[in-house]
Amino acid sequence: MKIQDFATKPQLVEVVLDSEEIIENHGESISFYTWDIVSMNVYFDFFNARSNSEFERLQKLIQTMILDEKGEPVLSDGKDLPIDILTAAIIKLGDILGKSLSKKSTLKSGKAPKLSPSAE
Repeated sequence: MKIQDFATKPQLVEVVLDSEEIIENHGESISFYTWDIVSMNVYFDFFNARSNSEFERLQKLIQTMILDEKGEPVLSDGKDLPIDILTAAIIKLGDILGKSLSKKSTLKSGKAPKLSPSAE
């Protein structure tokens, strides 16, 4: 397979927040949309901001990642979300980004590939 076989344009995907806490607090699950693929810059910015507790930077990223069904930002014009929903959304986005490897590229053995001598 060639690497270009994996290059695709981002698609909107629905994300459902359905934890026990969300349903208990709000009466039902809550959904939003995000892109299934993000740039490497957004990917690393998200994880670095989250792990370094850089909340202002994380907020700016989240505003570009929590979208409606048309792909428009939900958190615009000074809008914000209740903290339990926002926290659940950040966790869910982290899960999605952490699992964003292509199914086709996942190793069947579950073992990490060995680096070639030139890559070590």
